Amino acid sequence: MRKLLLFLLMGLLLGGSLSSSAQENINPREIKISELSDNQIRRIHDEMMNRGLSEQQAISLAMARGFTRQQINELQRRFEQLGSTTQSSGGKEQMVSDSLFWGETSKKEEIEKTAERKKLFGFDFFNSEHLTFEPSVNLPASKSYIIGPGDEFSIDIWGTSQQSYQLSVDNGGNLNIPNVGPVSVGSLTLEEAEKKIFNKLTLIYRDLAEENPQTFAHIYLAQIRPIKVHVIGEAFAPGSYTLPGSATAFNALYLAGGPNMNGSFREIKIIREGRQVKTLDVYEYLISGKTDDNISLRDDDVIMVPSYRYRIRMSGEFKRTGIFEGKQGETVADMLAYAGGFTDKAYQERLEVFRTNSRQNYFEGVGREDFDNVLIQNGDSIIAGEILKRVENRVIIEGAVMRPGNYELTEGLSLTTLLERAEGLREDAFMERGQILRLDDHFELQNIPFSVKELVAGEFDVNLKREDIVTIYSRDSLRQERNLIIKGEVQYPGTFDYRDGTTLSDLVAMAGGFTESASSSYIEVARRLSHDEKSEYSKRTGHLFQFTISRNLEMDEQDGRFELKPYDQIFVRRAPGFVNSGTVRINGEVLYAGEYNLSNREERLSSVIERSGGLTPDAYPQGAMLTRKVETDAKTKRLREQLMERDSTLQFDDMGFEVLAIDLRTALENPGTRDDVFLQAGDELFIPRELQTIKISGEVLNPVSSPFVEGKSLRHYVDQGGGFSDMAKKSKAYVIYPNGKAAATTNFLFFKNYPKVLAGSEIVIPSKPHRDPLPATAWISIGSSVASLALTVVTISNTLK
Repeated sequence: MRKLLLFLLMGLLLGGSLSSSAQENINPREIKISELSDNQIRRIHDEMMNRGLSEQQAISLAMARGFTRQQINELQRRFEQLGSTTQSSGGKEQMVSDSLFWGETSKKEEIEKTAERKKLFGFDFFNSEHLTFEPSVNLPASKSYIIGPGDEFSIDIWGTSQQSYQLSVDNGGNLNIPNVGPVSVGSLTLEEAEKKIFNKLTLIYRDLAEENPQTFAHIYLAQIRPIKVHVIGEAFAPGSYTLPGSATAFNALYLAGGPNMNGSFREIKIIREGRQVKTLDVYEYLISGKTDDNISLRDDDVIMVPSYRYRIRMSGEFKRTGIFEGKQGETVADMLAYAGGFTDKAYQERLEVFRTNSRQNYFEGVGREDFDNVLIQNGDSIIAGEILKRVENRVIIEGAVMRPGNYELTEGLSLTTLLERAEGLREDAFMERGQILRLDDHFELQNIPFSVKELVAGEFDVNLKREDIVTIYSRDSLRQERNLIIKGEVQYPGTFDYRDGTTLSDLVAMAGGFTESASSSYIEVARRLSHDEKSEYSKRTGHLFQFTISRNLEMDEQDGRFELKPYDQIFVRRAPGFVNSGTVRINGEVLYAGEYNLSNREERLSSVIERSGGLTPDAYPQGAMLTRKVETDAKTKRLREQLMERDSTLQFDDMGFEVLAIDLRTALENPGTRDDVFLQAGDELFIPRELQTIKISGEVLNPVSSPFVEGKSLRHYVDQGGGFSDMAKKSKAYVIYPNGKAAATTNFLFFKNYPKVLAGSEIVIPSKPHRDPLPATAWISIGSSVASLALTVVTISNTLK
């Protein structure tokens, strides 16, 4: 049944392929829209779109074929329910725009925001991320909106009579109201059209015009037709744009990105039907917020953005800086208003104006009294300077006074009065000398010294001037900073402020006391020579004192009276018997691998092996390797860096350890000999299982690892790798043993004695040094030299004969 209804509806509503006889046998009023499924409603909508029908055209066609207004309203309601989403062929939902039957409105063009464009005043107005003039399709039309074909009115009658109309303005500008007839509303404003429609409705609803009506009418514009406007001239994106019928000039300019770098913001022309109807000045809105010029647009309006006539650059201490546009007859004062006025740091009495003429640049200073009189010129650059940083009525007092700082210069202010305002001297004030720094009449710095003692006693005074700086020195500020230095075995060695009466015990306490390694019986104090001693040349450079302090920081009576003096250096030595306990680690084939503490200074390799339970039966002592921590000091690191900077081919590998080549088997067989080395804290001994391979690397044809065969020579393993390559330096072949030792090939006459190979060894065949072949010119030169030598020998021989 539903398929039949859909077939009939599409045939009747959209003029399908049904025969006229079939259509005549169907009563459109009997079709129930509510029985159609959502998919069927979508098919009706898709068919309308495919045929190029607007909503109003489809409604007019349906009413002409006999459908009731109630059926059409029901169909519209179903369209609206499905208007937010509609199913695509793939099954996914896609959004349907608000302008379902009118098509999409134009989108804003994206304009690149360069640094120069951002300086243009008004650019951000049309291209800001936080300010938009995107035209809204849901915006109600103003009362001044001009009615045209395609606009749709909704008329609701309620009260004694009830009726609803959904009527569209036809191409002739008429609105056909059932039982009333056509009402000509084209080219009328919305307000005029509403009044005219109301007056026509009173013909059939006479109660509407009564003094106390029982019937009421609501007339409103339900849908506005889209309009197309054209933005031309100096816009960032000129072109034709589709907008809602309620759009304004700002909406169109916003979509076009506004005037470009050559465009005018002040004289934008709105052209309608070949004549200019408005001149839009964007500055009126930006500066004053006035929207009088922002008129509503009509279909086929043209917005002409001309080139600017006056372009001014404003920089310096203005609230708004950048590129501004002026009009003919505007002055410097007008541009100052556009720039928002001066900042609080601006010098407001004069502006600097740089101008150009057809030949050159020139400068003009404009005083405040001429701001309203000096007319602007295209290309002007107006600069506002800063006020002077100096203060007109200020004096400064600093140093050893209770309240240093800035003070107001009052008439007749004297130095004594200023000192009283600063609440007097501090206790550490240096009484012998103070000074006044003054800028004299020739703008040169002048120093006025005075005695602070005489000032306080009333024996000296002087009147102060603007920007005088009075300095009262403290005793500490006139002498080198005094300190004490303690080094060595204390918790916090370093530099400490000197205090009168500080003893040696006091300073050790300030440094956190002794460390565990400190020798309290040997403390040395180094002291500078006194002023009297330094007045004459002497070979002595200082004094040394030695003291003993107990760990509870007690001294004998005589040493306790010894006070430290400024710049004394105290050295706390390390106790000679103190040694940091260290550990070594044994890994591999011993019974008890792990860390072992060094019990004495002469702990040997064999002793630690014995403490670890000895070697396991699988141990391979010939392959034992001992590594020792190595710390590279800062000086060595810096020297290496300098060498690598000079020679980029140099490389230093700072691995943090070194390999000690040991013979563990000999050390265990002969304890206490030179092979039984002393161990150090951080040493690590690794004893592997017996190794079964030999590694071959370097200049062999196929570097591989081969099984170890007892008694086989180096040549045997080289042959296992395919033999020597052409670049092999056979005479320099060497073997690296598992314990880190190495043995090189020896040569006697024409015979090579290759080193013995042990299990786990690595055979290394170095390469010959690379030599570039001699060019042909070198060979020719050598041949010439040989020929010259032969000729010389023959000549000498003939001479001797």
